[in-house]
Amino acid sequence: MDRIRAAVDQFRDATVFPDRWPYALGLMADLLESDGATLVQSPTRAHLVASSTSLKPFIGQHFSLPFPDPREQRVCPSLAQGFMPDHAYFSSHEIAREPYYQDFLVPHGFGWNAAAALGDGLVISFKRGVKRGPYAATELASLDGALPWLRSASRVASLTWRNNLSGQLRLLERIDRGALLIDEHARVLDTNSCVEFGDGLDVSAGCLHATRTADRVRLQRFLAAVVGPDASRAGSSRLTLQRPSGRRPWLLDAIVCTDALRSLHSRAAALVLITDVERPGRLRENLLQEMFSLTSTEAKLACKIAACQSLHLAAESLAISEGHARQRLKAIFSKTGTSRQVELVALLAKLS
Repeated sequence: MDRIRAAVDQFRDATVFPDRWPYALGLMADLLESDGATLVQSPTRAHLVASSTSLKPFIGQHFSLPFPDPREQRVCPSLAQGFMPDHAYFSSHEIAREPYYQDFLVPHGFGWNAAAALGDGLVISFKRGVKRGPYAATELASLDGALPWLRSASRVASLTWRNNLSGQLRLLERIDRGALLIDEHARVLDTNSCVEFGDGLDVSAGCLHATRTADRVRLQRFLAAVVGPDASRAGSSRLTLQRPSGRRPWLLDAIVCTDALRSLHSRAAALVLITDVERPGRLRENLLQEMFSLTSTEAKLACKIAACQSLHLAAESLAISEGHARQRLKAIFSKTGTSRQVELVALLAKLS
């Protein structure tokens, strides 16, 4: 039992560090009288498969076969079930004449599978060689004994990824950056409060949507570059979208969530930053006081100036005279090493 717990710990580590999947799945397979294991998101896709080292040479071949894998349609274990063997879905006669088994698995020495659902569309499958025969009832019971731990580790991993990525959105919110997460189908999973839709960019049927017809194609290509099978190679993508209001364009930056995507326990595929260049930056008054030794009034006035308010309006909003505001502005120039409002605004823009 201690060995299985140690193997589950390796499984848990692999949910965070995807490069460890081959070892973790191989260790679990060895302990459970199997010759290999895979972890997939259903339906199975080549870029969302983790496997033990013993199976890695065959994964690529699986997706280039001239015949389909019949298990894709039939093997669908539920959380109410334990590990389900091939014979729960196929008769011996069907297996004997099915090309996938006889022309692919058997020549590679494999022939028997037992699959179980972990939740969130994840399916773990243990595999064994033809000569070892199908899984017996006692062997399935052994697999089922480890299943609650695997499901618990998988569930915790999914929650951890979700919380971590949501935390990143909140951090970007603190620096006034609009951001959202999208899945591999470009559906919006989560946004922060700085995202403002409308004026040429919105969400339709759960996906980002551009108002102008010409921009829709460009937006689709932009998103496809970071959520497709080759997304990890793209790294990032950038797009500008015109706004019907005539204001300056939206600026979109998309960054591939490489580790999150490869983890299989995160639905996030990419982080999209949405920048409104006309949105005034947010300066913290206490930061200006600390950096430049400004007084409270001077810090408030500097923030007003940084937001491109005139000196007259800034003074009015602070309930001071324009003459007093002019004196405070001279003090701000001296303390920040600037001499004109344009220089001050340029300096403060770097801090917003």
